[in-house]
Amino acid sequence: MAAKVHSVLILSVVVVAALLFFNSKAAAARQLNGVEQIKDVKHNKEVQELGRFTLEEANKKVSESSEKMTFGEVVSAKRWPVTGGVRYIFSISSVKGGKTEGSFIGYLVVRNDSNERIPMSWVFQPTVA
Repeated sequence: MAAKVHSVLILSVVVVAALLFFNSKAAAARQLNGVEQIKDVKHNKEVQELGRFTLEEANKKVSESSEKMTFGEVVSAKRWPVTGGVRYIFSISSVKGGKTEGSFIGYLVVRNDSNERIPMSWVFQPTVA
């Protein structure tokens, strides 16, 4: 009888250990290299504001007003830790006259110590008509 209880106890420990191991592997897969897909960006005010800032900073670098983009909304975003802060990548719809004119992809770093926002790079892809 004691051997049977001992076997059940060992089996229980093995099952719990396996569950913990596989759950941690699944969590690691969801955050590959620390990259986190931000959920529900449409209703995330901080993400929308950071995306708008990124697009506005890109517009400051454009000389022709016809090349400037108008913020629509952030449609997807990811973030991951970097030395001294957090890096974001945003996919933003750019609109003109109420119509989507293309997608803007922008990178932004927010520094931990000062909350300074540093736009890194961006690209605009017009919508194919």
